[in-house]
Amino acid sequence: MAAGEPRVGGALMTGLDVLEALGSASGPIGLSELARVLDADNGHVHRLLAVLTKRGYVHRDESNKTYILGAGVVQLAGSLLRNMDLVNEARPLMRELMNVTGESVHLAHRTVGGGVYLARERLARRVTVETEIGSPVVVHATSTGKALYCRDSAEMLEEVVDWGALERFTEHTITDRQVLLGDLAATAERGFALDNEELSIGVRCVASPVVGIGGNIRASIGISGPATRLDAETIGKCAVVVCSAAKTLSEILGGQWDFPLPSSDPVVLE
Repeated sequence: MAAGEPRVGGALMTGLDVLEALGSASGPIGLSELARVLDADNGHVHRLLAVLTKRGYVHRDESNKTYILGAGVVQLAGSLLRNMDLVNEARPLMRELMNVTGESVHLAHRTVGGGVYLARERLARRVTVETEIGSPVVVHATSTGKALYCRDSAEMLEEVVDWGALERFTEHTITDRQVLLGDLAATAERGFALDNEELSIGVRCVASPVVGIGGNIRASIGISGPATRLDAETIGKCAVVVCSAAKTLSEILGGQWDFPLPSSDPVVLE
């Protein structure tokens, strides 16, 4: 970093600068040298190092008062690699699902406090539904979100939904606690979740949970498209292949997909 280069975001940006500097250093580095590299005040850098050390992202050698990256960074890297493995394993299944259904395919990953979209596949030159990679999953109004949390209790769901203020996106959005719990229970019972124009008018989606090692739901995979194409009969047929893809991906990841495989009967769209 050039001396005197302006930094945006205050302490957070400087904290990231600290981690980057430690990562590029040839070995352990002391406070004064680190502050010089960052062109920052010793006291400010020391406070950031104290926080990062407490959280495990930096390790301090008490014998010579030098710093290196800590185990927390390794854990984050491991999480990134696991997500990359998930996407790599899912990609062929997503493409097959896209080709069979003709609709956009989305892969979402369960995170602390919600979920995030990791990957998508869509056919060129076809009207499809766009999902931004890296964007958060709306748990109560999307099929991907419902699939991620279909087996959670009301108490566990408090970490990801605000029962007192479920946001209404359309006239079809579920904003009642008991109705949502019933919908999640139905999802677990049949093996797939529905979004019947609950996030966006004119868009329907169907998704199924992906189970990882230990039996926990790790991700969800699903399709979305215009309601004019995804009618009750089409969704019923698509649910079969979506669940099949979720089952296959679960087995690849070492999990046991223990949901029922649906029939191809038309679904009920209320």
